[in-house]
Order: sequence, then C-alpha cells, then structure tokens
Amino acid sequence: MIASPQTSLAPERQTAAAEADRGLTYRPNVDVADCGSELVLVADIPGSVAEQIDVSFDDGVLAITATVRGRPQAGNPVRQEYGVGDYRRSFQIGEGFDGSQIAATYRNGVLTVRVPRLAAVRPRTIPVTAG
Repeated sequence: MIASPQTSLAPERQTAAAEADRGLTYRPNVDVADCGSELVLVADIPGSVAEQIDVSFDDGVLAITATVRGRPQAGNPVRQEYGVGDYRRSFQIGEGFDGSQIAATYRNGVLTVRVPRLAAVRPRTIPVTAG
C-alpha cells in the first residue's frame, strides 16, 4: 500500500498558542542506515530551502528543524489537501560519534545527514598474516 501525502507525515501536537503562531509542525519520514564508519540519515523535507534547515547535535541528540514558506494562493481555492508547515525531528544518537564532523546536504526536498563515528570506535578489520 502506498501512503498518501496526508498520511506520510504525522503532525506533532503543539500548544494552541504555538500552533496559532507557527501553523502545523510535521515529523518527516527518515531512513537511518549504519554504514560502519558513519550513520546516514535521509529525511524527506519538501518545500524548504537549505538556508531554512537547522541540524544540531547536543548531548547525544541530533535535531532537525526546517521552516517552510507558505505557497502563494492563486484565486479562490476549491480544495486544499496539502498542509503547509514546518518540520521537526530528533534522534538519540548516543556516544561514539564525532559531532564536530557532522555534514548535511539538501537537494530536491531530501536532507542527507552524515554522522561519523569517532575513530576509536569505528569497526575495523585486522589483517592476518601467515607466520
């Protein structure tokens, strides 16, 4: 079954005052892959621009927030199914990662975040020699 645009992002609940000020906030779908030397997170964040996306890492928590500008209205809408809102998601990453080397790229509505492991905890292969 293919998820519809309405069910693919679950809006987070906010206080009534915050919702009135900012509109909806969505939890983007994220794929996380353990690539040995790094974690790679791929998040769907359509409608934003790189300058309005914030990726932070503090105390083992990787946080992603993104602002989305509203769409311009053309005429009187007859039906609107696509909600416009900001994105917010966070992950408890844990120890053993180098927060100073995290890199993020945004292209075509997809945010890719690379979180490298510290060299001391990276998996490594030990060569075996004949002796």
